[in-house]
Amino acid sequence: MKQLRKFLVSLAVLFSVDASAISIDLMADHSSIATGGTVAVQAKISGLNDSGAPSLGVYDLDFNFDSSLFSFKNLIWGDSDKGNQLDLNGFGSLQSSNISTGSINLFELSFDGADSLNAWQAGEFTLFTLVFDAIAIGTGNFSLNIHDLGDADANALTASVGNTQVVVGSVQVSEPSNWLLLLGALSVLMLRARASQSAK
Repeated sequence: MKQLRKFLVSLAVLFSVDASAISIDLMADHSSIATGGTVAVQAKISGLNDSGAPSLGVYDLDFNFDSSLFSFKNLIWGDSDKGNQLDLNGFGSLQSSNISTGSINLFELSFDGADSLNAWQAGEFTLFTLVFDAIAIGTGNFSLNIHDLGDADANALTASVGNTQVVVGSVQVSEPSNWLLLLGALSVLMLRARASQSAK
């Protein structure tokens, strides 16, 4: 009986860990763009509990990109729909970003208390969005390295990472449609017919 109870408890723990697996996924607004275009890449965290622990209190991440294909343009903190989920009380948060060739370090620490974060933070939200200009043709990878991830009580969290890639192609020059070609040919024929009539 004791062994069965142990097994059931282990099974419950196993399933509860799987159910609340935390991940940070990179999602680009375009999978392919032309040179000169822009792409926005969101870092979205999921697997936290809606209005309950664990919630996110701090993160320190390296965002990596191919600097031969993309040029950094802009950084937007927080979620465009849900607001900054590390600033729920309006106290602000400690934010820093350091850019080097092919990498951007992003750090954010919430000033909100653990009770507020656990009670009000969403279980899934965007941490930040990075915008890039496409400067050359090729396939570029965007990836994350996690230095630190902590909950509202400063306990370490672990998370899996989902990376993404974007294909940059050449600028396409639109070719004239068949209708335009037909209209052009008809206009030339009409002009020639008028010219021959006036010559008579």
